[in-house]
Amino acid sequence: MFQRGIFFALTIVCTIPANAQELTDKQRHLAGRYAQLEHVLLRLVETSGNSNPRQTARLKTALSESKDKLLIQRFQALVQALERRQFSEAVSGQTEIEHDLIRLLQLLESVDRETNRQQEKEALQEFLKDLEEILHNERFLRHQTQQHDSQNLPMLGQFQRDVRMESQALQERISEQSSDGRPQSADGVLPPSQQAMQRAIEQMRASEQQLQQSEREGAVESQEEAIAQLQRVKEELEKNLRQIREEELMQTLEKLEARFKRILQQEQGIRIQTERLIDEFSASPSLREDRQVKIRGDRLGVEQQSVIEESEAALILLREDGTAQAMVESLLQARFDMSDVKHRLEQTMFDSITLHIVDSVIETLHEMLAAVQLAIAEAKERQEQAEHQPSPGEGGAMSEEPLIQLLSELRMIRSMQRRVNDRTARYDSEIRQAQQHPGADLSSLQQAVEELARQQNRISRILHEIRIGKIR
Repeated sequence: MFQRGIFFALTIVCTIPANAQELTDKQRHLAGRYAQLEHVLLRLVETSGNSNPRQTARLKTALSESKDKLLIQRFQALVQALERRQFSEAVSGQTEIEHDLIRLLQLLESVDRETNRQQEKEALQEFLKDLEEILHNERFLRHQTQQHDSQNLPMLGQFQRDVRMESQALQERISEQSSDGRPQSADGVLPPSQQAMQRAIEQMRASEQQLQQSEREGAVESQEEAIAQLQRVKEELEKNLRQIREEELMQTLEKLEARFKRILQQEQGIRIQTERLIDEFSASPSLREDRQVKIRGDRLGVEQQSVIEESEAALILLREDGTAQAMVESLLQARFDMSDVKHRLEQTMFDSITLHIVDSVIETLHEMLAAVQLAIAEAKERQEQAEHQPSPGEGGAMSEEPLIQLLSELRMIRSMQRRVNDRTARYDSEIRQAQQHPGADLSSLQQAVEELARQQNRISRILHEIRIGKIR
């Protein structure tokens, strides 16, 4: 609905009626329509809740952009400009709004693409589950055909008919999903999975007739061919499922790369400004009491809070994927450090400790960005080799590719442990110094040590899960 509304808005923005009053009326109508559409988007965000976190996050982003760019107010400003016959100003405003509407449309279309991909993935998983049952039944039937006396073979014909009917029902569902999902070839040829399923059904029908006529050898041969064709169907469905997973991986990795680059750039900017303030304090310590310096610290704290919010969005992506536990923990550590930096900046604690924490955050971001970029390169290599790789054979389990490979995860764990060790030594030094001053407030340090202990426990848990094979 929202996409259609934006298309409507773009059409009106790009249309110039001959009558100026007509143009003003259309612009006023459009302003009202867009206000309604923003309200609809707000309702979608409220109703989607936790059922689809990624979709909800994307809808929130679109709503936030709409409000941040003041689109409703700018639509109303266009109406006022047209009423005053300030056409040059109106044209300029319409052009800017058009660009912003295109951006919103792209965001909302990406929500639809993700939803369709998820639906296709769930359908394929359901097809594979039903196909496994059909395969099991056909293998059982083959075994029974080999074991029964010839006079009892006609009794198995009904069982073969039941398996064939189940296969036909599955074929219809696969065909229906294919017509709504990935396109068939331009010449109308059925996809390989449907071709193999059709051949399997034909062999089942032949087996059914042969069983009725007590033709054991012919029935077993037809059953074996049906099993072979069903196995080909399975391989094709698993191939499609792997392709969807690769698409999801690549999309997630590209989003993470863009977000980590943005976070890293912002954090490096904070470091430059922090270092500048440290230099100023070194030259003139009395500046610490300057109100303008406090304001500068508060502004830097606001910038740091913006980076924290960006990292929260990255955490949503990582947690939804669920395979990059070390990267999640590494980003949690960085976020904790960012919060520490924010507090120190707001308290005008412009010193080497603050700078050291910022450097630690930047180092962590560099490591995560490098891991994501390596994962992107590996994903592209897998895509290039996909057509030359053999599909899993009969009985082979289809594994799901993790977002970040194990070696990269282990590197991040090593870096996290090193940072925990460094932080432990620093906190120990700070506590010893504070204890030399009776009455010193150690509450903040105690909270930091408790968080450090939680980080150590999470690192230990991740390593344990890797050891027992829970994380590949």
